[in-house]
Amino acid sequence: MASRGNADCNVGYYGVGIEDYLDEAGNMKAPLMLHIAEEDYLVPKLAQEKVKDELKNNQFVTIYTYPNVDHAFARADGKNYHEEYATLSQERSKSFLEKHLY
Repeated sequence: MASRGNADCNVGYYGVGIEDYLDEAGNMKAPLMLHIAEEDYLVPKLAQEKVKDELKNNQFVTIYTYPNVDHAFARADGKNYHEEYATLSQERSKSFLEKHLY
């Protein structure tokens, strides 16, 4: 998560295991954008809800969820590729990075 290191901002896709590090969220010093596939077989619904609930009031965090898609929905050559959501998440990430890096 964005609680370690000195990056100017952070973008994460899928968020595998983030629920195990939520106790570090108070240490965040830089913006974080997360893209979560709602049907991700590697991130159970309970874990997704925990992440969203714990981070919803964190000033540094922006979370986007994508319904009816699985892990790796943004990987162009992957079996779970979803063109619409991949494009949307990339546009969101690009805007976020431009805002925080330039």
